[in-house]
Amino acid sequence: MIKRAEDALAAIERALTVIAVMFLFAIMVLVVADVFMRYALNRPFTFTYDLIGLYLLAGAFFLTLSDAMREHAHVGVDILLSRFSLVGRRLSEIVTALTGLFVFVLICKVGFERALENYQQHDVLAGAIPWPTWISAALVPFGCGVLVLRLGLQLTGHVFSLVSGQNMYPLPPVMGPGEASTFE
Repeated sequence: MIKRAEDALAAIERALTVIAVMFLFAIMVLVVADVFMRYALNRPFTFTYDLIGLYLLAGAFFLTLSDAMREHAHVGVDILLSRFSLVGRRLSEIVTALTGLFVFVLICKVGFERALENYQQHDVLAGAIPWPTWISAALVPFGCGVLVLRLGLQLTGHVFSLVSGQNMYPLPPVMGPGEASTFE
């Protein structure tokens, strides 16, 4: 059951990451085109800043939150984890997942309420193009909601692993003392 849920969620996360990569590519194309139009033809786009700031950057960030969690790409403090037993590491992951669930469920709730309010009030960004703000606001609960699913799956997997004594859900890698990070 956990393996099927993991595979389904991972497929969703990869698809959202592909969309986020397309957003980043669109940002690059828009910035290059806008710079060309500004300096070569003296006719910059009027919509670039708003489109990038309101939609594309928010999408690139929030659509990749859960996939980054799956890949263990978020910043983590594991200075003591290498000294923990397997049970201690599982308990640490359970506490982390519970804390994350509490925080991100609240973010989802508040973000959903804000997106709904923006939609109901037909809120738009004042500028050359009246961009609706609810779309960008909806990216927050959507991306955080997928992260809540990931945290819930991690919590369930670690609890089942702890209770059964079997490795039903993998522990994240931990660097031992003296090991160098691959990011240095």
